[in-house]
Amino acid sequence: MKKKLPIIALLFLVFFLVGCDTFIISPLIPGITARFHVAVGSGGYMVSFYSLFYVLLTFALGPLSDRIGRKRMIFTGMMIFSAASLATALAPNFPIILIARSATGIGAAFAAPNIWAFIGDYFGPRIRGKVTAAVASALSLGLVIGVPIGTAVEQVASWKICFYLLAALAFLLAFLIFAFLPQSGNTQQAAPAAKKGYRDVLLQPQVLYSFLATFMVNFSNFGLYTFLGYWLKSQMHLSSAISGFIFLLAGVGNLTGVFLSGILSGKIAPRKLVAFLSLILAAAFLLLPVWRWNAALTAAAIILWMMAGGAVFSVIQAFVTQISAKARGTVLAMNNGFMWMGTALGSAMLSLMIDRWNFSVAAVVCACLTGVVATIFLFRLKDNQEER
Repeated sequence: MKKKLPIIALLFLVFFLVGCDTFIISPLIPGITARFHVAVGSGGYMVSFYSLFYVLLTFALGPLSDRIGRKRMIFTGMMIFSAASLATALAPNFPIILIARSATGIGAAFAAPNIWAFIGDYFGPRIRGKVTAAVASALSLGLVIGVPIGTAVEQVASWKICFYLLAALAFLLAFLIFAFLPQSGNTQQAAPAAKKGYRDVLLQPQVLYSFLATFMVNFSNFGLYTFLGYWLKSQMHLSSAISGFIFLLAGVGNLTGVFLSGILSGKIAPRKLVAFLSLILAAAFLLLPVWRWNAALTAAAIILWMMAGGAVFSVIQAFVTQISAKARGTVLAMNNGFMWMGTALGSAMLSLMIDRWNFSVAAVVCACLTGVVATIFLFRLKDNQEER
């Protein structure tokens, strides 16, 4: 395990960067939309475009990953990610911002699913859950560190600086991946399965229900998160300092949830654990409108939301890595496709709900969806025995 720590650290850094980019959008939406004189609700399209192109590419790239290997895919993804982040910073108008965010989604589609596939190929079943939780925690750390720093930079200088930094860090990571990341070693085994395409994968009920659960969790979790900064500032009328502190607490909660998921996944069956965490996530969504009259209670509900959301994301990822060893790249690419399809539709549809009604209505809808996820894992899925 100790000999593989540098590899884990490199995978962690890639996901940390993706996490910074994913979460930093929410607090930057007010500044970006004000700069280009567009409605705040339209700012959600930055997430929708990112997610849409992620989805469009990820379904096609799964079999390609099984053929050419994870390392090449991750390297290519980081190079595209770097160029797209630079284009976002240099964009002269909002339509160019959307194009640049679309390209960022393409870069993420090359890299992110192949991180999970690399973990499935390179690490044995005994430590795979812990490695998955460790790497998934990088997303949370992106929320803990990246978002407060991004918010501070946006207040002191400009939101553009955030994307300049993301571009530079992505380019550095691309170099490190090229130089130090080994081949995962499962490509030749996986290639024959990739030739069958997606048909065989989609014929497995376990896979379909897992994809549906991934879609609904991310529709709710990341879709609603897109508008958290807007809700805290515009509807709860909290200052930027208090909002930034709540984002920091949310990140700590998310990181704690991912850490706990790594511990609990070895003691509780993944199916039951996901169901339990989904019910906690649903309860947190319901508490948001109930406790909105008090900033401290609101912060507590957000922390509970982030803890449950981070934990359930990690456990579902580990669950899906066990579905098929021979077509792991294809399965995980599709799972990540459904993840970002949920995020794209979530940010778009919840934007309409918030514009038509309010944030509280959107939170109740998200609670209902995560309740359905708990039902799926309790009654439609079974704990996997890894295929070899």
